[in-house]
Amino acid sequence: MKLRLQSNSIRLRLKRGEVEQLAKTGRVEEKIIMGSGMADIFHYALQSSHAVSTPHAILEQKGILVLVPFETVSRWAAGNDVGIEAILPLGDRGRLQVLIEKDLACLNGTEEQNADTFPNPLGGTKC
Repeated sequence: MKLRLQSNSIRLRLKRGEVEQLAKTGRVEEKIIMGSGMADIFHYALQSSHAVSTPHAILEQKGILVLVPFETVSRWAAGNDVGIEAILPLGDRGRLQVLIEKDLACLNGTEEQNADTFPNPLGGTKC
């Protein structure tokens, strides 16, 4: 699962196996080891939940947890939609955009880069 943080947005991109894992187990998680100690780990996770009605992002002590309604994840994982998007209002502090996307094959990517990705609808065309 890839994580991109930019301009008050969180973007998660999942490969095929990760989408399957999310649909089956309800959770996908990654970590970034930033030092030699156990406290030096940043984690980010995507989890389906019956407790939420819209996507939510939660800042945890050592990472980010994105919760998405179970039904939304089920439809998305089984369907052809590429992404799930939510705009979370932050009161007078603005808004947070949350994007969860299926990782599409790069048009100029190598076989290794495109392993386990979803077919790109622009395949066979040039950008």
